[in-house]
Parts: sequence; C-alpha cells; structure tokens
Amino acid sequence: MDAHVEKAYELGFSQAVYLSGLSLECKPEIRAYCNPQDCPNHGQNWVCPPGCGPLEACAEKAREFSEGILLQSVSLLDPPVELEHYKALNEEHNLCFKEFIESVKPGFAKVLPLTSGGCVFCEECCYPDPCIKPEVKMESLSAFGIDVGNLCELAGLDFSFRADKVFFVALLLVKP
Repeated sequence: MDAHVEKAYELGFSQAVYLSGLSLECKPEIRAYCNPQDCPNHGQNWVCPPGCGPLEACAEKAREFSEGILLQSVSLLDPPVELEHYKALNEEHNLCFKEFIESVKPGFAKVLPLTSGGCVFCEECCYPDPCIKPEVKMESLSAFGIDVGNLCELAGLDFSFRADKVFFVALLLVKP
C-alpha cells in the first residue's frame, strides 16, 4: 500500500493514509444534511439523494470493504472567501481523486470511491438517465452518512471548519 500512498502525494494530496480494519458507520444524522434545503446537489445527480438510493443501500455497499486509502487536500485561505473559490478547490481535489482512482484501480478487485462535492468522471451527470460510469462514480461521503471528522481522527489527521483553512477529504475503499 505504500506505493498507493506515494502516488497520492505525487498527485498533490496533502495527506494520504492507508486504513485497514475499517468498519464504517453510516449515520442517519449525517445523511440528514442531504436535503433540498441544505444542499443544492440534492436530486441533481447519481451520487446524492435520492439518486444514490436509501442510506441502508449505501451502508450495505460500504460494509463490503474493510480497507481504504484516506486522502486529504488542505488549502490555506485568505478570508473572506467567495463560494466559487471553495467550489474550484473542491473540483481540483476531486479531479486529483479521479486521477488517483484511475491509477490505482487496476491493482484492486473492487473499489468504492467516496468524496465531497460530487463526481467528476463525467463532464455533466446524466441523472436521471442511467449512470454511464457506475463502476467508478465518486459517491458522496455525506450521502453515505459517514462522519468525516471521525474518519480523519481515526487516521490521525486534522479536520475542522475554519475561515483560514479548508479540508477536502476523499476515501477510496478497496478490496485487494
């Protein structure tokens, strides 16, 4: 797994940690943030509710995995920061995650990419038509009910909501 962690750093991630013995808890209180009032992505793509399916279906997918690579992109900010700047940083994080997935996927029997801010494997999501890349689509950590703060703590990584620093997180669940 060291080669995969090295690859993550080569691609520009701030942190990369291989995790084994994972038993992810998919919490309804986290998934509750995935609603039309709190998230503009709700109902707009295959990786957010309702397109991603019910929480129990997401939890069932996550239970198939006990290993993963946690990736973090950390950027210093000069407040106040416009929403468009956050979106651009998140897209950059997810484009790096896409490249990471493409580079390491052949080494695993199965992968499940989880991230924030939506999938970038297609220029535009075909939702509600069937997903054209279901084997690699980047699922939403929030839609899966995963507490990102707890996940980062498990990996020994910082994670917080700050005006001067932003943390974007992705988790590639893997099955060797």
